Amino acid sequence: MDNFNEFETTGKIPDRDAGSIISHSFQIYKDIFIYPLIVGILFAVIVSFLAAITGFWAAVIGVSQEAQAGGYNSDAYNEIYRGTPFLTFAGGASLFNILVFSPLIVGTIYIAHKKNINQQIEFSDLFVGYKQNFINIVLYGLLFAIVTGICSWLFYVPAIFIMPFLFLGFPFLLFQNISAVEALKHSIDIAKNNYVNFLIINFIAYICSFLGIFACCIGIIITYMFYYSTMYSAYCAYVALPKQLK
Repeated sequence: MDNFNEFETTGKIPDRDAGSIISHSFQIYKDIFIYPLIVGILFAVIVSFLAAITGFWAAVIGVSQEAQAGGYNSDAYNEIYRGTPFLTFAGGASLFNILVFSPLIVGTIYIAHKKNINQQIEFSDLFVGYKQNFINIVLYGLLFAIVTGICSWLFYVPAIFIMPFLFLGFPFLLFQNISAVEALKHSIDIAKNNYVNFLIINFIAYICSFLGIFACCIGIIITYMFYYSTMYSAYCAYVALPKQLK
């Protein structure tokens, strides 16, 4: 697949404000949610599988059973997260996130675009990230994972202020077929010139993506990818609406 050199005029372009971009993303997402749902189920299954084969899940269950019998033991839980099963699980999950999930993020963005310009969506569109600019998508996914990991160690607070700078990277990788470094540079340039807006958009999109956790937790499988769908709407507003290749 080639990069998107021309621009479509039939799709909807949101205004450059948080409300318009979130609304635009929601209107698209509610019609394509089956594809993010597939990604969410795949993610949950693989993470559960990794937790089982590394022994992490068994360790958590064991400590929980002991806690029920003899009371809460914070040292036991801390030991789990310092032990080999958790470190092996975390490493496996990170590798999966970079190699498998990053291209699926791009696939979700691609499907959102096809919906926006009223083109027929095919199941194979979800895997466009494996055919289009795969190496750079993985490299950007690695950067995304590193930043997210650092923020998690700092209780996620820095993510509120840092992640807006990475917000447009994945759309740039898909629609302009550029390198990971170029995508990061373009994303930073746009975000720093519209920082308050991107701060608000990023925060609202993140909150909306985790609303599913209140639906018996399993609902997050449906809502989680909304964050990445919003990247597409922001790209349309601040860059352009790319033309769908035939």
